[in-house]
Amino acid sequence: MLHLIKKDFQLLSRSKSDLMELLLMPFILISILGFALGNLTVTEFSIEPFPVAVVEEQTSKEAMSQFEERLTEMGLEESERNQLLIIAEELDPRRELQNVLESEEVNEWIVPLEMTSQEVAVEALAEGDVSGVIVIPEGFSNHIWEKVLLNEETVSELELKLLDFQSVRGDILRSITTTFVDRYNLEVSVALALEGRQESFQTADMTYGEVVSLNAEEPISSFQYYTIGMGMMFALYTAPALSSRAFKEKEQHVFGRLMVSGTKPLNYLTSKLISGTWITYIQVAILFGLSTFIFGTFSGRDSTFWLNTAFATLVLAFVVGAITSLLTSITLYSNSNSTSSTFNGLIVTVFAFLGGSITPVGQFSQSLKELGNWTPNGAMMTSYLQLMQGFSLEEIAPLLIRVLVMAVLLILISIAVFPKRRLD
Repeated sequence: MLHLIKKDFQLLSRSKSDLMELLLMPFILISILGFALGNLTVTEFSIEPFPVAVVEEQTSKEAMSQFEERLTEMGLEESERNQLLIIAEELDPRRELQNVLESEEVNEWIVPLEMTSQEVAVEALAEGDVSGVIVIPEGFSNHIWEKVLLNEETVSELELKLLDFQSVRGDILRSITTTFVDRYNLEVSVALALEGRQESFQTADMTYGEVVSLNAEEPISSFQYYTIGMGMMFALYTAPALSSRAFKEKEQHVFGRLMVSGTKPLNYLTSKLISGTWITYIQVAILFGLSTFIFGTFSGRDSTFWLNTAFATLVLAFVVGAITSLLTSITLYSNSNSTSSTFNGLIVTVFAFLGGSITPVGQFSQSLKELGNWTPNGAMMTSYLQLMQGFSLEEIAPLLIRVLVMAVLLILISIAVFPKRRLD
């Protein structure tokens, strides 16, 4: 099998037209689009809503009863107690936090799950069932009421537990909780300054943070975007290039000589899978490396980014290898090169558009963007862009798994279609 893989590499390296298509053309397009759209930046990337545990160690009713007992112990008159209780109910931070967590804006990012105790929530966090835990501790509301309404020196803390403090999900949760605390403190100050008028304390219409802007990384530049975009698009061209060569080899009776030499037909198919995988890996590595060396596209990135990118590229290369094996099987089974030609001309163009290689389709339609993420190049492009924005490998794992499942299915189909008895 190794000699078959070596043959594919040698034939490709001697073909000027293939080298121009797979390496020179994407680099030229990266240069043109990068300079022409120098001001283009991309900052919005979708992330699936993730579960967050919410633990209340004291109910609102219990907190209010405890505060009422505190007022009674102070010896306040009933009218004064009632007035303070009304204000306390209006300024209940527990209720305001629940409103935030249940709002439509926040639910685009997180799915709050109520849990009975901190122990249960922490166990769910350790097992990966939730990405974070928000704990509303006992005395949370009371300490705020005592400080605001009774001028006592108390501190109220909202606890946040995260699985990964450096992840984007961690940033989202910190943004939601921190922004809530800041806004609540501001609104309480305004409400008290205006003598507690109810209309001054309205938080329902507020936006609790701009989650998109949380990323520590800079927005994606045009060079970065089109380096990834052209890499994804032209990686697909590797598959028809190799499958078309398989058809030529069939026409030249190469398969007959392989059968005589004792080579199993499926070994030939496997060689196309491996060749497609490693040629694509080398192709993308060269494009990313040249773009970084000449344009500084990925300069300044840490080792974690490069390791994650290397793994993502391996996933991309594997699915292209699977496409190569499928096109090879169909080409040999149908005894026609039309399938490879159609993929090379029409299908790659459609996939490139849906996957966002040509332009960020999410700016036109969210449905198109979601559809594009079900193409192998689109899912991988989203993965690369999210890595650029500081996402961890764990956070892009669903997309990578989706692509790996596609690859396995394509391989199984190619094995089923491949003509095992006769190739000439």
